[in-house]
Amino acid sequence: MLRRWLMLFAMLLCAAPAATQDAAAQEVGAPWRINNIPLDIPLEGELNGEYLEGIYQEKLMDRLQSSILNEWPSYHIHSTLKIDKSKLPKSTLAVEEVMDLYFSSAADAHRLFWIRAHKPIAAPADAAGIAAMIGMIESNFAKIDRVITDAAMPGNAILVIVDTHLSPDEQARMRAGLPEPFILSHDDFTEFWSMDLQSRARVLGRDFRGAIVLLNSFNGQLQSMQTELLDLKRAQMVFVLP
Repeated sequence: MLRRWLMLFAMLLCAAPAATQDAAAQEVGAPWRINNIPLDIPLEGELNGEYLEGIYQEKLMDRLQSSILNEWPSYHIHSTLKIDKSKLPKSTLAVEEVMDLYFSSAADAHRLFWIRAHKPIAAPADAAGIAAMIGMIESNFAKIDRVITDAAMPGNAILVIVDTHLSPDEQARMRAGLPEPFILSHDDFTEFWSMDLQSRARVLGRDFRGAIVLLNSFNGQLQSMQTELLDLKRAQMVFVLP
């Protein structure tokens, strides 16, 4: 089952439509976003004319259910967002999206270094369903660099994408630091979403910057997606990493 899953991902990645990859390349100057929020934006200041408060008010307010700012161990906003329930099976337990934003130090103007979002999805975990999901992920970010799977959890995968806004040399160095094949222990695979930044630095490299997507399936159905944008170099302004 694991070999079949890996082969399926490999074939679908190789067969990704050129138009999708070209579109991503054309938009290389546009910052990657989760729920319209880019990395690097300050908690209160502006980034390229945008303010975080403005994004919440103009683009998220109709979905926003709650939002709380915590100041320890670093500035951190926890938000819950409404989703379209009509696209989910009635048996779905979680019917909201959870998003967390983590900010750097005051000396760095509390800039955003980690965006995390977890939401339910409903799609078949077959060739067509996976191809559609890959297409969506690569159109939002860029070509997937690494696929991580686990023999005990067929149908689940962790997708790693290096930030294409970095210089070519930085991208090459970052990709060279990612194992190929990328294999995690079963514990690291199952606990990846809850890993602290120190563990993430150990797995990804202490200067990693990019997107990570976790696909979770059960009984042949993709049931949830966890997406994050992460800048471990900026994280070092508030956390000690190995």
